[in-house]
Amino acid sequence: MVDLMKVSRGYLVVVLVWVWMFFGAIVTELIIGFVKGWRIDEIFERLYIEPYLASYVEIVSVGGLPLLITLLYGDSPSTYGLRKEGLIKSLVLSLLLVVVYALALIALKGPPRLSHVCFNLDYPYNIWYALLGVFAYGPLEVFFVIWLIVNTDLALKSDRLLSPGLVITTVIFGLSHLLSAPKAGYTNTISVTVTFLILGLIFKYTKNSIGPMIAWTILNSQVRYLIVGCLCL
Repeated sequence: MVDLMKVSRGYLVVVLVWVWMFFGAIVTELIIGFVKGWRIDEIFERLYIEPYLASYVEIVSVGGLPLLITLLYGDSPSTYGLRKEGLIKSLVLSLLLVVVYALALIALKGPPRLSHVCFNLDYPYNIWYALLGVFAYGPLEVFFVIWLIVNTDLALKSDRLLSPGLVITTVIFGLSHLLSAPKAGYTNTISVTVTFLILGLIFKYTKNSIGPMIAWTILNSQVRYLIVGCLCL
């Protein structure tokens, strides 16, 4: 007899999370537009002008559902690498990746320059949206990817380092940026895919996700953009 709990915990829940990433984003954007009094045809443009509001979209559509499922099922945080074991290896390998990326960018484009955009937010909203952006596009985004890697591998019964869950998740997540960040183009898609493939390998090797969370928070240009814009650094 088929164990429906295992089936739903495997394929159905993984598919649900992917579907919600797209559908949930639309729902959240519509809600934000309704609250702000925007017309439907101007929501995307307004979110581009006020990008800090998109942090809510990221939290609801990307990290929110996996986090909710994790709490409902009572999963241990260690299942997704939130643990002390392997922390040093995780940090060293992840920060090494940051250094390599930084040196490569400097070699190709010269020293990085922070954008001078300013969203002119009053206190305490500037602090709130800066922290919200860091959380949404940093640790929560990594948790989303790692959650999918773990649960896809469980569904496929794979425990390999370079597993189907790792490859499938990072490729789909990278390709999703063609929709979520179309102006960034294919270069961004490839960069995100490769970066999360490496961070995923670090997680699977060390069984710790704290390093990848910190590394992605540093590497993600959206995080830097929101911090500068909210705090006007």
